[in-house]
Amino acid sequence: MNIFKIAIICAASALALSSCDKQLDLKPTDSLTPLNAFQTINDAQAGTNEAYGRFAAYYNTMYQNALTSDEAALGRDNAGQGALTYRYQYSSDGTTGGDVTSTYSNYYYVIDQTNRVLASLPNVTATAVQEPRRNILKGQMLALRAIAHFGIMQSYCKNYNPADPKGIAYMTVSDPLARPARLTMGASMALIEGDLNTAFSLLPATTAANFSDTVFNQLNINAYRARIALYKGDYANAITYATAVISSGLRPLATTATFGNIWVDAAGSPETLFRIRTGTSAVVGSLFTTSSGSIYIAPSSKLIASFGTGDVRIAASIGGSGTGVYVNKFYTSSRGARIVDVKPCRVAEMYLIRAEAYAKQATPDIALGTADLNTLRSNRISPYTNATFATAADLATAVADERFKELCFEGFRFLDLKRTNQPVQRNPADAPAAWRTLPAGNFRFVYPIPDYEILANPNTVQNDNY
Repeated sequence: MNIFKIAIICAASALALSSCDKQLDLKPTDSLTPLNAFQTINDAQAGTNEAYGRFAAYYNTMYQNALTSDEAALGRDNAGQGALTYRYQYSSDGTTGGDVTSTYSNYYYVIDQTNRVLASLPNVTATAVQEPRRNILKGQMLALRAIAHFGIMQSYCKNYNPADPKGIAYMTVSDPLARPARLTMGASMALIEGDLNTAFSLLPATTAANFSDTVFNQLNINAYRARIALYKGDYANAITYATAVISSGLRPLATTATFGNIWVDAAGSPETLFRIRTGTSAVVGSLFTTSSGSIYIAPSSKLIASFGTGDVRIAASIGGSGTGVYVNKFYTSSRGARIVDVKPCRVAEMYLIRAEAYAKQATPDIALGTADLNTLRSNRISPYTNATFATAADLATAVADERFKELCFEGFRFLDLKRTNQPVQRNPADAPAAWRTLPAGNFRFVYPIPDYEILANPNTVQNDNY
């Protein structure tokens, strides 16, 4: 995207200045270009690692979802952090809109890196032993490219409509000077799904021996396929893909005894399908609470009240009490305060996807959907009595309520309300009347394209009312 023009201009300027002083005699072999930056399969692996590292920007999705939904409130020590966003006063400029526009560029940074690696892979050298890694890296980068594009679609497009002309610009090459237009949502989705299908075909079958939750593989690609199918309203495929993940048995649900392990990065943490390592960085946890204990963004009273007796998720998700209540999911690990890995995809979501799809398919299956919901709840609440539902609508409502609790602060709530055409409705204790409600269908459910992209690319069309 055009955001990379800045880097090119800076690099060119630096070279011009240095050449004036030293009259450097540069030969072609002195230049680092996309053609020679990756020479071996190990170079491509390093580039792949960098692409995964850039995807740590998913925490922007988590943060903006918390700020614009009803799962969070401004904390006791808030001095303006996220306040304009929380009040729905964001626009496309960097001053008021940084919280909601940063994700746009961050996802395209990921995409650009995947395209650089993909362009290099046919030409890098590899030994006979290393050769299978070529297709594995290609599959991983195609999957990451697709998922980053899907992240842009969720936040910067309306609810899925194949004919909507305001889809996304789909980048398949690294070209800082490109000026791509937005495709229709249908065309955008076809490219997303095409990349995922190719990625799946290139990767080996996922087994207990080769599964890793830090790279893309057939198992977590199916998990993202399930998420995308639910987003589209393709309930048959949502069920198919979620079932493939659940039935594999490779990542079973955490129990009431082990659920808390997920959020302190304990060894052998269960049920994570994809994880973004934060190393020794506290950047994610510090979005909510600083290492010194200042609480910027807190759980809402609405979220706290949603948990019932015996639910292990409340202690794992929420810490403190009174005005000192804080987000606990990213609070601490053995590596230190606020240093916790991000888990964008867990098997619990697959049970919720399948339960919702059973409830909303053309011929609802209340029994199967209820079974999935009860399975999840019985692994979170003790003691637990199985629930029953008279109608598919009642089941769908219960699933939405369960997503609110299970997936809080993981980047879902605002997108869920948008997808199901529900309003944001905060409690009086969480917000004054002026920014307590965001009506269903309000234009602010679609975040603005950042001004710098509009200025750099005249072919990019801004979202409505910004």
